[in-house]
Parts: sequence; C-alpha cells; structure tokens
Amino acid sequence: MKHTTATAPHDAALRAAMVAAADVLRFNNRPGSIERQCTIGLFVAALSDRLALAFPHSADALNAVVFCPATTDNPVTEISP
Repeated sequence: MKHTTATAPHDAALRAAMVAAADVLRFNNRPGSIERQCTIGLFVAALSDRLALAFPHSADALNAVVFCPATTDNPVTEISP
C-alpha cells in the first residue's frame, strides 16, 4: 500500500467519520476474536450514520450490505446511486 504525505479532502473526511464512529466503542478484546467481530459490527453501524452526513451514496451502499434481505447476489448492486 502506497502512502502519501498529502491528504485528499475526502480521505480526511472519511477518516474523521471513522474516528468518530470508533470513539464510542471499546476495542479491548483479542484481535480476530468473536468479541472483536461484534465490535466491528457495531462500528459499521455507527460508521454508516457518520457517512450519511458527507457520503450519502456510500452510506446507502453500506446500509444495503448490512440490512438487505438474504441474497446470493451483491446487495450493493441492487441500489441506484
């Protein structure tokens, strides 16, 4: 992965949304554990709310992944941008 010293505005906004979503959660469990996976699930739900503020289409895609009915297809392709 290539890292640059300059930060694009959308990258900074996405990072800020992730920091805000993770700020209220506890990550004091073993990496990869069931407990950590549950925390990640809560993080995704919180991140979806934060994304909706600046990235509504991305939030819709994340919402489709989390809340779509059971499907063998990609739930994100079912929504229109």
